[in-house]
Amino acid sequence: RVRIVKKFRICVATSNRADYSKLAPIMFGIKAQPECFDLQVVVLGSHLIDDYGNTYRMIEQDDFDINTSLHTIVRGEDEAAMVESVGLALVKLPDVLNRLKPDVMIVHGDRFDALAVATSAALMNIRILHIEGGEVSGTIDDSIRHAITKLAHYHVCCTRSAELHLIAMCEDHKRILLAGCPSYDLLLNAKTKDYQSILQTWLGEYTMYIDINISLFLLELISSWSIFGLCVAGSKEMVRAMRKQGIEQNPNFRAVKHIPFEQFIQLVAYAGLMIGNSSCGVREAGAFGTPVINLGTRQTGRETGENVLHVRDADCQNKILHALQLQFAKQYPCSKIYGDGNAVPRILKFLKSIDINEPLQKNFCFPPVKECISQDIDHILETQSALAVDLGGTNLRVAIISMQGDLIKKYIQPNPETFNERIALIRKMCVDAATESVNLNCRILGVGISTGGRVNPAEGIVLHSTKLIQEWISVDLRTPISDALHLPVWVDNDGNCAALAEKKYGHGKGVENFVTVITGTGIGGGIIHNSELIHGSMFCAAELGHIIVSLDGPECMCGARGCIEAYASGMGLQREAKKLHDEDLLMVEGMSIKNEEAVSAVHLIQAAKLGNTKAQNVLRTAGTALGIGIVNILHTVNPSLVILSGVLASTFESMVKDVIAQRALSSTQNVEVLVSDLLEPALLGAASMALDYATRRTY
Repeated sequence: RVRIVKKFRICVATSNRADYSKLAPIMFGIKAQPECFDLQVVVLGSHLIDDYGNTYRMIEQDDFDINTSLHTIVRGEDEAAMVESVGLALVKLPDVLNRLKPDVMIVHGDRFDALAVATSAALMNIRILHIEGGEVSGTIDDSIRHAITKLAHYHVCCTRSAELHLIAMCEDHKRILLAGCPSYDLLLNAKTKDYQSILQTWLGEYTMYIDINISLFLLELISSWSIFGLCVAGSKEMVRAMRKQGIEQNPNFRAVKHIPFEQFIQLVAYAGLMIGNSSCGVREAGAFGTPVINLGTRQTGRETGENVLHVRDADCQNKILHALQLQFAKQYPCSKIYGDGNAVPRILKFLKSIDINEPLQKNFCFPPVKECISQDIDHILETQSALAVDLGGTNLRVAIISMQGDLIKKYIQPNPETFNERIALIRKMCVDAATESVNLNCRILGVGISTGGRVNPAEGIVLHSTKLIQEWISVDLRTPISDALHLPVWVDNDGNCAALAEKKYGHGKGVENFVTVITGTGIGGGIIHNSELIHGSMFCAAELGHIIVSLDGPECMCGARGCIEAYASGMGLQREAKKLHDEDLLMVEGMSIKNEEAVSAVHLIQAAKLGNTKAQNVLRTAGTALGIGIVNILHTVNPSLVILSGVLASTFESMVKDVIAQRALSSTQNVEVLVSDLLEPALLGAASMALDYATRRTY
């Protein structure tokens, strides 16, 4: 059967030549894949104004079919005209969007035209992809850019700082792509063979760029400085002032409405200096190492390369003259702050990953709620707490845990063998604990559940559990507990819960990148990267116990051979202890095992401490296996801290440190290895899910 793949209708809205220079590379990429995308182009804004060069023609020259042209600019030179232009666009856009019915609308930057497009698309339930969100320039543009960010569903940013800004604005990090600036795909691959003819065409023999948004006193500099050919563009007010001064007739100046982008970048590349407050000086000029003087405070918040010299006092002639002396004709290396030339392939891949069938409503990732005391008189003296559930292979444990991590009360029951009995017992223990919490003056904010196996935390479903917990596959833990208590419920893997416990209460507090390794009956753990827990695409990240450290090692419970868990877990050590005991090689003076007592890892460790060399060798092998696994983790996610948790942590601490010193790359050997001091990591981690996210009602 042939699978029919629906093409995405991608609508690109462009309003001026500046945003077209960023959008054109994406448009070419979309057009080059007609089997995946159907490109729609909406042209509006200054593209259609003669004063700005009728730049829609360059879109036609690039062989793009323009689906709709909208005249949206209201004539005027004050803020009111800008507002009226937005209003006019809002009136005209709905008919266009109803006709085109795009799956995704692409908008760029921080222009008021883009705000009108984003507002229309958002209100019409059309997915929005915003290019260059998260940047800061230091002007009113920032407010418009960030407003578009809140309307957009997907984000493409150019720098890591911009990405962090978007995350700080509570945007879903899964919908953010750090791609780089699309124009850099062209800039870093620009052909410069014909630059001489381009320079001659536009500027004559010598070139220097000066943005007109500098004070008129620069006209006086012409008589005292060798100011060569000048390329200017800017506001009507400045144009009138220049014409009044006769600039257009001055042979040292060249006034133009528009220069094709491919030619403009050649002028930028070979300029002796660029001066003004345009983002072009901060961004595009860096690709060529062109020296730049940035005047005033307009680009204050942007990241800049070493080619940019800032002159905050733009009305101070002496400072500008000094800056000209420092910068003119200097050579700087190429700056790749804003891109590496591969943005478009990343963006196209990102577009293909969009699921147009998933709910359109945005989910904002709010930061954890800070501890606070309710001002409701009924709650003002209550202790804000959570119910924590630890579902182990032997016992079920439920605890009431406060915001500060105090274990107020704990309940323990043997874990039933059957599914129905287990669910019923969990529900009963939680209801009983919630009822008793009233007498303990505790306000339960939510329930967190820690369980072994693979868990989908987004749905609260245990997908597959360990062999220690039978009949525990595709189990919805959230619904029955939430229905019984009328409280939000979170569920996660016990290793992840241990990492969350360290993040909130333990050694990981305030650490952005760390790994928790649990050493107990099995081996597990959790990975915190950029202050967030990693789950993986199929919710099986941090299966640390199943990192293979030997091709022909002992068999693991997972069916593979040579896993860390087969060597260093309590079960692995118990297996080796039984072998030694069966061969009468375990017991040494000072040890005793009762008749009905099962041989365990405890006896192996005791024998090693009492000088049993064979037991010591078993522990050394186990510690080496664990250490090699941790070295692999260091080489993969590069954490600054490794926390060893569980009953065997102190046994393996020194061995792990030795293996890291011997086998890890030098760049990772500064990692800190600590033994956890938390007594109940699974319960504390389960509680932290509810305590940190108690105000969220979306799971």
